[in-house]
Amino acid sequence: MGKGQPALDLKLLFDEFAASMVRERTLMTDERLSAWTAAVKSRLVRLGKRRGYSPFATDDRRKSAAYLWDVAWCIEDKRRRGQPASGAGIEGLAFPEAPYRKLVLTAEVEWGRQGQRPHTQVFRQNLEEVFRDFYKLMDARSGSKVMVYTTWLYPEQAGLSGLFLRGFRQILLDYDSHLPGDRYLFIEFDDRKRMLSGYLTEVPRRGPRPFRIRCVGSVPYPRRWDPNHT
Repeated sequence: MGKGQPALDLKLLFDEFAASMVRERTLMTDERLSAWTAAVKSRLVRLGKRRGYSPFATDDRRKSAAYLWDVAWCIEDKRRRGQPASGAGIEGLAFPEAPYRKLVLTAEVEWGRQGQRPHTQVFRQNLEEVFRDFYKLMDARSGSKVMVYTTWLYPEQAGLSGLFLRGFRQILLDYDSHLPGDRYLFIEFDDRKRMLSGYLTEVPRRGPRPFRIRCVGSVPYPRRWDPNHT
């Protein structure tokens, strides 16, 4: 967080994201591929715009088709009508079109490997693929970071005592390059219980870093979503 920039309310972000997701009905939970990813990204992009940021995602060709993170919220200078693009100090460039100031939020969306049997290869791969993307979030120079994932129908992976949050906490404890005040929001889809839950932790500004993770909300979700609903 920069000087004079208020911290994002990540609990409110989770509440708004969850409310937007759970009221839809046409996206099946038995697969999470491109339509699912697009549904999550579009909601995060919309919530960023609502807060006055310049959001973009990896499939947003206005910015970049292969940005470092799946979704990012940025602060950019707004151009006045008729003012030439000058994001790099060179008149007439379409990209970057405006001076870039800072990265506010980054998000990764990773669905891992579908399954339901414990202690199998895909059981471990579901964890590994999500953790691999989580490392990218830790390296982001944004004060707020969001990890979206699913536990599918696997046992032992969901909730505060589950393998995912235990693993995230251990990864955070091992990392040496934290910035004081950085905060993490974990958005977990638990298909066994059909619950969408949000969990928060943060880097303290001083003292030890226990990385206690707390639940900030859980809502039941249906078997179907509409990824195109606004």
